Amino acid sequence: MKYIIGHFSGMLPYMALICPFHILVRLIVLKLRKVKFNRYHEIALLLFVSFIAGLASQTLLSEVTFGADGIVIHGGNHYTALMPFRVVCYTWNDLVVNHSAKSLLIDVLGNIVMFMPFGFFVPLLWRVSGKTTAAVGFLVSLSIELTQLFLPRWTDIDDLILNTSGTLLGLLLYRLMHKRCEAFVEKYKLT
Repeated sequence: MKYIIGHFSGMLPYMALICPFHILVRLIVLKLRKVKFNRYHEIALLLFVSFIAGLASQTLLSEVTFGADGIVIHGGNHYTALMPFRVVCYTWNDLVVNHSAKSLLIDVLGNIVMFMPFGFFVPLLWRVSGKTTAAVGFLVSLSIELTQLFLPRWTDIDDLILNTSGTLLGLLLYRLMHKRCEAFVEKYKLT
């Protein structure tokens, strides 16, 4: 649990930093385009944009810590894994042999849950198909993995598979919500 809290707390500063910039830019864009202000859409968009900033902090930036030594940027080693479902085998071994759920929580569930917002927010904010939503999640994940090829980070085909699965689960959640509360969900769309 501390690993999940650690990742989430690492996202928060970046999420908070992006908010004032996003609000300023959106106010300018809305004024220039003379678009009617939709508070539901703007709040959801702010949440989504801040989430993306937090996601970028965890996937593209080196770990930064603040402490007695000042600001420390931690490097890492690059690793590329192109064998599909390697993480599933590793997770199974970690669970059965080591009696640890760390890789299940971080490597599997973490990669799925981190991309559920793409499946939920993309169709919530814009009128797009399920195929387009899945493509957005896949392409964002692919972009992250390709960028990580040039960073001291891990590049893993399983992340792409799990992230896309998370997008599809987020889309399922959106569709269930839309089915049950269509009038409420429609408030988030731009007219």
